[in-house]
Amino acid sequence: MSNILLANITWNPTGWRNTYINPRAGHGYARQNAGHESLNFKFDKQGIDNEKFIHGFVQWTNPPKNFQNGGLIIFYTRNTEVNKGQIVGVYGKSHIIEPQKHFIVIGFQNNRYSINIRAEKRFSILFPIPLSADNYKAKSSERMVPQVGFTYKDIRFAERILYDELLELSGAGVLQSDFKKLSDIYEYYIGKKFILQFLSQDEKEQEELAKYYKRTKTKEEILEDLKNLQPTDSEEIVVNQKTYKRDNKTIAQIKILRDFKCQICGTTIVKKDGSKYVEAAHIKAKHQKGRETLDNIILLCPNHHKEFDLGDRIIKSHDSNFIDIILNGQEYKINLTTG
Repeated sequence: MSNILLANITWNPTGWRNTYINPRAGHGYARQNAGHESLNFKFDKQGIDNEKFIHGFVQWTNPPKNFQNGGLIIFYTRNTEVNKGQIVGVYGKSHIIEPQKHFIVIGFQNNRYSINIRAEKRFSILFPIPLSADNYKAKSSERMVPQVGFTYKDIRFAERILYDELLELSGAGVLQSDFKKLSDIYEYYIGKKFILQFLSQDEKEQEELAKYYKRTKTKEEILEDLKNLQPTDSEEIVVNQKTYKRDNKTIAQIKILRDFKCQICGTTIVKKDGSKYVEAAHIKAKHQKGRETLDNIILLCPNHHKEFDLGDRIIKSHDSNFIDIILNGQEYKINLTTG
């Protein structure tokens, strides 16, 4: 028996909250009809969901007989807009149920909607930031989910998924309720509390890249590089024979350009080894498709980062050069180019 299941669902750009016919789906039926998983993360389906339980659907050849009721279903999709596999959410305390097809919901074939899974609402969430499925493959050619629609996984796989999503959310300015819910899911299934390491993998990459670019480029060259960023640039780059996330290169360069100083109080944190520490905050949050660009990143000390994320924040104006904000009653005008 296994209490971890990785299930495949058809891509849906509405976040699986509205019916959607995917013209690029791999299955002929899904190219002509809305997939029943279209409503998997709509948690208030009238006459179907209630305060405790939500219901969804997975298209499988045969139901997973070895899945332990009360387990965790992790959802995988092939995002046909970017042609990449993604981990997009979980159902916790979930059960495989007998298929029910009698619900009348406009938008499905013959306006009939089907369900075959049930979960507890407080243990289920659509990830605010989807995870790249490539990070969880033993080989790049590996198929994450076979054609039967699901595969069994172990608790170590679940821990990596939940931990990595919590790590992403820690620096992304998402809703506290989403972070709390995911922390509860992590603690329930993994048996320990989520503890954020002082340096995430992203921050480690940023440190390495900052050291490299401080040696090899002037601030003028870095500024020119940042101004030439394009949305179509590849997500990964090779620097000094090592692969990094392009976003981490951008943040490292912004830290150099702005001298590793908090842009509210001017504080610089010096570590034991003499290197400097500062945090990058997104003005438009990452889960709202905010990008790592000069005009969307400000550098903050840990205290002001938390105040920026959690405090009473009013943006008076924001353009490519400056942001004028009122934070807990105090106004700040911040330079978004050199800092």
